[in-house]
Amino acid sequence: MNIDELKKQLLDCLDAEELDNTRILSLTHQLANFDESKVRFSVDAGVIDRLGQELVARQETAVSELVKNSYDADAQYVSLNFFDSKDIGGTLVIEDDGLGMSRDDLVNGFMRVSSTSKIHEPRSPLFNRQRAGQKGIGRFSVQRLGRKLTIITQTKDSDTSLKLVINWDDYSRDGNLFVVENKLEIIPKTKINGTTLIIENLRDRWSKASIQRVYRYVSEIITPKFLSEEIIETENDNFDVEFFEVNQGKKQKVADSSIMLYQHAVAIFDGYIDDLGYGWLSINSKRLKISNEKIHIGFEPEDNKSAFPNIRNIKFKVFYFIYDSELISKTHSTSIRNKLAKEGGVKLYRNGFRVLPYGEEGDDWLRLDESSRRRVILIPHGNNNFYGFVELADPENEFNETSSREGLIDNESVRELKNFVHRALVTAVMRVGAARGTKVTTSQRKDGKNWEDIEFRIRNIALSLDELDKEFEGEEKKVTRRRVVKKLKKDISELKVAHEAELKKTIQERAMLRVLSSVGITVSQFIHEIKYYMDNIQSDINFLIRELDGKDEQNACLETVKILKNNFDSFKNYTSYFNAVVSANLVRELSPLNIREIVHSFISSMKHDAERLGIEFLPPKFNKTFLYTKSMHPSEWSSILFNLYTNSKKAIAREKINGKILIECGESDDYIFLEFSDNGDGIKEGDELLIFNEFFTTTSAVSFDNFDSSSEVAGTGLGLKIVKDIVKSHRGNIDVVSAKAEFSTCFRVEVPKANDKELREYGL
Repeated sequence: MNIDELKKQLLDCLDAEELDNTRILSLTHQLANFDESKVRFSVDAGVIDRLGQELVARQETAVSELVKNSYDADAQYVSLNFFDSKDIGGTLVIEDDGLGMSRDDLVNGFMRVSSTSKIHEPRSPLFNRQRAGQKGIGRFSVQRLGRKLTIITQTKDSDTSLKLVINWDDYSRDGNLFVVENKLEIIPKTKINGTTLIIENLRDRWSKASIQRVYRYVSEIITPKFLSEEIIETENDNFDVEFFEVNQGKKQKVADSSIMLYQHAVAIFDGYIDDLGYGWLSINSKRLKISNEKIHIGFEPEDNKSAFPNIRNIKFKVFYFIYDSELISKTHSTSIRNKLAKEGGVKLYRNGFRVLPYGEEGDDWLRLDESSRRRVILIPHGNNNFYGFVELADPENEFNETSSREGLIDNESVRELKNFVHRALVTAVMRVGAARGTKVTTSQRKDGKNWEDIEFRIRNIALSLDELDKEFEGEEKKVTRRRVVKKLKKDISELKVAHEAELKKTIQERAMLRVLSSVGITVSQFIHEIKYYMDNIQSDINFLIRELDGKDEQNACLETVKILKNNFDSFKNYTSYFNAVVSANLVRELSPLNIREIVHSFISSMKHDAERLGIEFLPPKFNKTFLYTKSMHPSEWSSILFNLYTNSKKAIAREKINGKILIECGESDDYIFLEFSDNGDGIKEGDELLIFNEFFTTTSAVSFDNFDSSSEVAGTGLGLKIVKDIVKSHRGNIDVVSAKAEFSTCFRVEVPKANDKELREYGL
């Protein structure tokens, strides 16, 4: 089409009664291309898809960005409903009660690629929140998640709602971004204000674990939900998020603050001072089987039933966390630790309003950090081990704030308050320590082995009580002592049972480790001994091929020998990998390893074995050329990759499909990561954490009698435990993460990357 024809068509469009804006844009763009003295950038519509994949690599990141956008819009509540999303093609509905969007916000904000609104307005208009979402990520997040998006939004001042529908498949390659149109219509208002996102035809599967992972990503901006109603009513700037699964019409809550934070507390401490001034402490712990255990906290240390003279109607509720793998899984421990590092401690509320700076980061108003540093009491009890609040009902103004609003004026009431809460929390954590059987105080004796050994927990309980007497100057009386002794007898009986179970487990584990050690030695000997025979077999096969080649009457024999040669080549490749591992073990030096070379070597060795089983290794992906881990031994990565591979083989064999395996590697913050994906039968929901426990397996035979020696899907339940131990020994992480569209399982391994000093030392 020449320039005159374009002008004529453009004039016809402009003269029409109803303007065809898309046509006008297209003609104008074509006319501009005839400008011989000037050129302009054009944008292919496919850029939306490419940016969605590159800017938002993981589905969890995409959803977390949308939740953060609700936070930026001054929402106080967000619900996320995943409809039939365990398989690809489900629907996600995100609904918030934020400010909503006007037509201008929608057109010049959401629909404008790389808008600058968050740069010009770094804080939200209503609650003055610091923007949490990343600039420009939201629109690409919804594209990354599903093929169709419907936005329904309304502001408080509007009389109607806006409905925008986007089909992301319209943004195909070889099209012009500016001429793709999306339907925008005005509909009756559905609520006062807020926005609803309906994302249909989801591109990924969503397991319960992946949904909970999104919650952890946004947990830093969520307001505590355990506050009393009086506090919640005065705290306008609240933000809460709930996640639901809806499968076959049945709705189930998957993640909220209770499920993701509070249920991981070791114990819950409740305390109060009643109308008469008597102090009480209540301890509850399902893990430690402590149920509503009540302890008096008196004003006088020597009299635990003495009343506090100046304070009344005070209560507190505190969640207590210990970052021990036996108590909190690594998956949750990191997110909880990060959250409490910023928001941990005990907040103070007076007549429903927050009193600053109590409980802020760095504030130690209860001297918990100071006590923890002194190391007299060894149980963890710093501010980042607690998450809770103290509430004052102060109608008589016994607690007055300073003129600068920076805390309470120091007086007897304030000192009694601090004394009560501090002593109550210290008493509570010592009780928890005694129940766990760990060393509580510096005066306890170590009895040869670790403090965690069950055999010595019984003695430690008695020593803890003696130390508690000294610490609080004999506050327990004879009647109370008798009650404590009775409780101790019960604890001792339970400990005996626990000890027997632990001993049985240890014997079982040691026996299996001895077997594995013997197997390792046997494999090494086998690899060494067969080298000579393999050379002879290879020579004989080559001789037969030379002799039979060209003889028509021997064609059938020749084909058989060629098949034998291919099988033998596969066998040599397979054994060469183990030979390299055994040889590498002779060199004990650790050095930074380029994960790219490790992966290519592994795939090269395992490719023939995989092809024999109908499994395809897809080309590995790397986000950088050089991906050096911290100093490690090559055999460690050999063990990691081989165990992940054998797990994939089992899963693919059970699924009975043509298998696919993809390895993706890259650098993320201070870590080198490796993601190992397969399209096997997946991991049963609820087993994501159990699979890393020793002896946990879904494939072992029932007994030796019915064990099929030819089966390749039997396991000992130690492979992933070995992988986890290797990764943990290098301060790394291993988790089951959401698999991409065509895969069912994905393991993500993270190990620290090599620092500059290591790279210089090894000339890398």
